[in-house]
Amino acid sequence: MSPEYPALPKGIPDCLKKRQLLNDKVLSPELCREYGRKFLELGWREDALEFFKKGGMADELEQLKAYALEAGDAFLLGRLGHQTPEDWRHLGERALVLGKLHFARRAFEIAGDDDKTALVAGLIAGQAVAEDS
Repeated sequence: MSPEYPALPKGIPDCLKKRQLLNDKVLSPELCREYGRKFLELGWREDALEFFKKGGMADELEQLKAYALEAGDAFLLGRLGHQTPEDWRHLGERALVLGKLHFARRAFEIAGDDDKTALVAGLIAGQAVAEDS
């Protein structure tokens, strides 16, 4: 017996419909914004990102970038495209404060900050040793 999955909220496309929409060559910017905002309201930032990118929604993409920097989310920032080393350092510092050590290490690696990368790698290694004890 397969598990029952909750129904998607009204107006939210399922994964197949979402793929069709994103592959549609003539999907209007207005629809991209509408779907992106719906996904954002649900906290589904990755899905929102896809629609905002397709529609060229610069303001919405900047809001996602601000969120990624504040949340220390290296994965989301990377999906937004090329970022400056300063943005990556900022994200690394924030991720470090939030205890997101793997995101911090990745951010410092991309920023080219070898000292901070090594510091965080040491923290991660120490954490692994502490967990083994």
